[in-house]
Amino acid sequence: MLSLFFFLPLSLFLRRPSFRVFLLLLPSAICAAGCSKDHGLCESPGECVCRQGWQGERCDECARHPGCIHGTCLQPWQCNCREGWGGLYCDQDLNYCTNHKPCKNDASCTNTGQGSYTCTCRPGFTSKNCEIETNECDSNPCKNGGSCKDLENDYSCECPQGFYGKNCEISAMTCADGPCFNGGTCTESVVGGYSCRCPSGYTGSNCEKRIDKCSSNPCANGMNLYCTVMPIPL
Repeated sequence: MLSLFFFLPLSLFLRRPSFRVFLLLLPSAICAAGCSKDHGLCESPGECVCRQGWQGERCDECARHPGCIHGTCLQPWQCNCREGWGGLYCDQDLNYCTNHKPCKNDASCTNTGQGSYTCTCRPGFTSKNCEIETNECDSNPCKNGGSCKDLENDYSCECPQGFYGKNCEISAMTCADGPCFNGGTCTESVVGGYSCRCPSGYTGSNCEKRIDKCSSNPCANGMNLYCTVMPIPL
């Protein structure tokens, strides 16, 4: 930058017919090497002071919009999102499934935009990320006193005598087969199968289970440890 100073001779003020102008050129400060001529300036030698909207050692980098996360700029205050990011501040992951792999146990992941996703769980798993294995026995699928065993994506029922089927729902016996134990009374059902009326002290679909009266802690003052189920008189 060149500074101009004008010195007018005294003769100008004496109204003489001619005058002379003296031009004095002063050298400007030399900025740091590489400092952008368009976006930087200096007042002292070796400086590189950036104009508003520009940054960097040489003032050749535009300043992004405040809060811009995964974006770039070509001009000051821009926020141009990189691939896979969106939103005003480029802070919303548009490809969350690939970048974070949130779905567990071989579940399929679907990007739903704006940094969100949905997991489609394989059978046998549940929850947002399919990380919880379901227990098929929780729904008590086994009927007629059948016991359930949880399997991977399945279950099996161990049926009591006289029943079969996936859920022990089919009766294979009639009263003629004597299915009721421990003196239970058998009654034929009009829709097929039978039912057992159990004597006192027994329970179960076939009266096969003895009732443990000690399980209700009937003995007071800490004496239930010594509770004994008495034999049922014949």
